Amino acid sequence: MRRGLAILMAMVTAVAAMAQSVGLVLSGGGAKGIAHIGVIQALEDNEIPIDYVTGTSMGAIVGGLYAAGFAPDEMMGILMSKDFSDWSTGVINENLTYYFDRKAPTPSMVKLNFVSDDSVKLKLDLLPSSLINPLPMNFGFLELFTPYTAQCGGDFNRLFVPFRCVASDVFNKRKLVLGSGGLGEAIRASMSFPIVFKPQYINGLPIFDGGIYDNFPVDVMRTTFAPEFVLGVDVSSGSSKIDMNSLVDQVETMIIQDENTEIPDSVGIKMVLNLSDFGLLDFPKARAIYQIGYDRTIAIIDSIKGRVDRRVSRQTREFEREVFKSRTPKVIFDSVSVSGAKNPKQNDYLRHLFIHRERDTLNVEQAKVAYYRAITSGKLKDFVPHAEYKPESKMFTLGFDAKVRDNVSVGVGGWLSSSTNSMMYLSLNYNTLSYNSFDASVDGWLGQSYYAGRLLARVAFNTQRPTELQLEAAVSKQKFYESDMLFYEDELPTFIINNDRYARLNFGCAIGRRSRLTVGLGYGYLHDRFYQSNVVDYSAVGQDNAYYKLWQARASFERNSLNHEIYPTNGSRLRLTAIGVKGESEYSPWTNSEPAVFGDDAWIQGELQWDKYANLHHHFSLGFRADVVASTRPLMSNYTATIVQATAFTPTPATANYFNPDFRSNSFVAGGVVPIWKVMDNLQLRTEFYAFVPFRRIEENENHSPKYGKWFNHISYMGEAAVVYNFPFASLSIYGNYLSYPSRNWNFGISFGLFFTAQRFLR
Repeated sequence: MRRGLAILMAMVTAVAAMAQSVGLVLSGGGAKGIAHIGVIQALEDNEIPIDYVTGTSMGAIVGGLYAAGFAPDEMMGILMSKDFSDWSTGVINENLTYYFDRKAPTPSMVKLNFVSDDSVKLKLDLLPSSLINPLPMNFGFLELFTPYTAQCGGDFNRLFVPFRCVASDVFNKRKLVLGSGGLGEAIRASMSFPIVFKPQYINGLPIFDGGIYDNFPVDVMRTTFAPEFVLGVDVSSGSSKIDMNSLVDQVETMIIQDENTEIPDSVGIKMVLNLSDFGLLDFPKARAIYQIGYDRTIAIIDSIKGRVDRRVSRQTREFEREVFKSRTPKVIFDSVSVSGAKNPKQNDYLRHLFIHRERDTLNVEQAKVAYYRAITSGKLKDFVPHAEYKPESKMFTLGFDAKVRDNVSVGVGGWLSSSTNSMMYLSLNYNTLSYNSFDASVDGWLGQSYYAGRLLARVAFNTQRPTELQLEAAVSKQKFYESDMLFYEDELPTFIINNDRYARLNFGCAIGRRSRLTVGLGYGYLHDRFYQSNVVDYSAVGQDNAYYKLWQARASFERNSLNHEIYPTNGSRLRLTAIGVKGESEYSPWTNSEPAVFGDDAWIQGELQWDKYANLHHHFSLGFRADVVASTRPLMSNYTATIVQATAFTPTPATANYFNPDFRSNSFVAGGVVPIWKVMDNLQLRTEFYAFVPFRRIEENENHSPKYGKWFNHISYMGEAAVVYNFPFASLSIYGNYLSYPSRNWNFGISFGLFFTAQRFLR
């Protein structure tokens, strides 16, 4: 069958060679280049042939996809897919990460890496080498273009349509015309816009976007292919709207050049598309941009038909594509190699992630799983894959160039809020990459109402099922004020202070790619200070104290695929926790006239937390949240001491610094819905509505002793609305919320940063 198709294809090609040939030239222009697909669709709808393609930057992407046999609707499917969105923005898909190796989130907004140079001096690596993380695109382009590189044998003349793309050698200040080698590498080089994307390396030299020296490669088309008719599509000209507050627009204005922007009338037609309303990164507006390209081509289609008398029917073109695709090899890797890390052991470890003792080969999906496991830990600056086809075995070799981060880094961040829970954050981190890697960090939080210090040390073991041993120790202090004022007030009286100190040794193991199981033993010393009432003469009374010395056994299971830790719109999280506690407590009233009360405490506690977010529409998501806590913890002798230690339900960052007795209990059921309007990719209007039902409400007797109320007879409500913008490094939120207790409990504020605190001993 394949032999017959090949003969027919050769006959069709021979006939086409004797007829009038057409070359298509596609300029660069970022997302504006999506209009090229509309142009191609209009040409195909009118049976205009396309025999050769040259392109620069986005024109290289569209031209390369067409040359690889993709139809216009297939190209639009790729460019509008979540995968392409992730590649073009540097977002790592949460569903692909290896959750066990992922670091727990912190408030760090900026990471400063200490870099060792050849003289063994240390310097701060403050700026990233590109605005867009290259790691998602690395494997994405390998997956997309490797089969076609193999099919054409690295000769772009043997693609479905002969193809050339233009890149820039800034070292020698010249353009490069790429017509051989890896198709994905060539296209990636042509689109490596300075600052936005990392350069590709060809023959040891950094290669950048072709638009630097030739954004509209008409001369490449004429000198390389010499077609009888040239149709050029320029999406970069006529752009009157330049945002000089945009770094990308500034760079584009300075460096993009058109070496030859004219097409003589005797040679062909040049189409200039007015896309001044769109920017380089307006990929979400793909449909509108596509339509402009299609409509503009239809408007001049009679002129094109008057110049091109040859036609290729839809049936013939689809047949040619089918023949071409039938020769595309399936990508199977039979060997893996890694180079470029700091030492051979690191190369061996990274290679080991791709090797499975029960199989001799890897398909693309299996290689992708291993690739994302390698990059999940954040210890790699770059991890560049290369594939080479071996015709004799019809297999591929898979190679990687690895760049490993240095061991020491500093994290800086925090949470700035108009409420009292603003805080600064600083961390010092030490990380290694090996079969039995060691990670350690010292973290500190400093704020008006929250202080904490934490030490984490982790050793990961190279076992069949990944495992780890972790030591964590933390000291934290949380203050709750009499009222949470809108702006900072220096002299607010302190109402409650929680002091939490503990050390815990944990053993963890991976449960599949998205889950982990952790068991641990720990000891905690807790100290609470509080007033019995906030309606007192603070100068005349002191604070009561409660002390707890507790041993704990803890087990937790977590599965997480949320796309954002604070403000998710997609994915799910399930967390199951069980703890057993035994120890002693002491309640000491502020006055010596009342004796201290001692107790021996022992209880078990279980908690289920579940979050689920689903995309109902491109602009709308709906989330659900459930939190169930069941505990046998006994009541203390004092109501306030009991309610201070009761588990709190605080589903949003804005409610974390509220001390509200109506949303605290030893055992409760809470849940709610989260409708989200996604105004654009990073901007959302987020609404959250929750109900809180204690199993038995903790109530206060006249002598300040606690008692349990009736079963499930009290419901409390809270709601919050927020406008949220997620930057790559932090989130900005303008919010308002309402709690059903006390009455008329409205709160408004603004916050910026990342809200994560040290873990509490009993939660």
